[in-house]
Amino acid sequence: MNNSCFRARNRFAVITAITCLLLIPEYGHTQTADFSESWAAYQAMKARAGNKPPASNKLPDWSGVWTGSPDFLPYYRLSSDNKLTVRTSARNVFASSKQPAPLSPEYEAKAIKVLQDRVKGIDWDYVSNCIPAGFPRWAVSHYLKEFALTPNITWLINEEQSEVRRVYTDGRGHTPRDEAYPLFEGDSVGFWDGDTLVVHTIDNKEGTWDRSAASYSDQVNTIERIRKISNDVIEDQMTVYDKLALTKPWSVTFQFTRVTEPADLRIRMYSCNENNNVVQDEKGNSHHVLPGEPGYKDPEKMTAAPGTAR
Repeated sequence: MNNSCFRARNRFAVITAITCLLLIPEYGHTQTADFSESWAAYQAMKARAGNKPPASNKLPDWSGVWTGSPDFLPYYRLSSDNKLTVRTSARNVFASSKQPAPLSPEYEAKAIKVLQDRVKGIDWDYVSNCIPAGFPRWAVSHYLKEFALTPNITWLINEEQSEVRRVYTDGRGHTPRDEAYPLFEGDSVGFWDGDTLVVHTIDNKEGTWDRSAASYSDQVNTIERIRKISNDVIEDQMTVYDKLALTKPWSVTFQFTRVTEPADLRIRMYSCNENNNVVQDEKGNSHHVLPGEPGYKDPEKMTAAPGTAR
């Protein structure tokens, strides 16, 4: 090996090492959320179920393509005296979607501020900037979903930015606290209680339930009981714990509905950045950058090789 080649390889190794260091999470952001209440409830459910992993041929059939809906959330509006009220619709069949969540004063004020800004024409959602919806918002996304079940792990797949939740059902616990940090989809473990997948999720990033819904903090942790209740409906009964955003645990039910048209429907890889020209302007509002305007990203050029004319 000549010296120039050796130096080039050394430079590459140094660059690679620096890049890896930049990608290592800052453990100063270690998750310290107190999830003891939900963990105790989850362990009690696990003890009652006996935690007997089903054989592959005994798993329920969740095949197909499904979609969720934010309609199962309380949708907030402002009353004339700037109080939160809940919008109801025909799809709000559960009591949990007709009642305000037990928001803490801080997070109630945040929800009011968002609605007040919208009245002024200021409307921003981080998903518009190609940030993943994250969990628990994942549950109400109306994008297409698929579920892949095995005895030791279940993949809950959302078309939106190809978000995947991994639920480990092989008996492992959560990531050790000194190695944990906030994740878009959180850290999930679970077990099968007959045909019901019971999931405990912690280590989430803060976010909002939907554009018109309230926020949750990075302390949010959940228990889900997910099962197929008919050929065309999978139901997710979720209990939400969040000592910053909620005054007490909140139970809410979501449903995923089978999508049957077209019959050969497939979920595709979704790259939001490929065709995203939405930015947040100086007022905090959503601004669509149009062709010819400064900062416009031409999707035809984004995947072209360097120096390639399109």
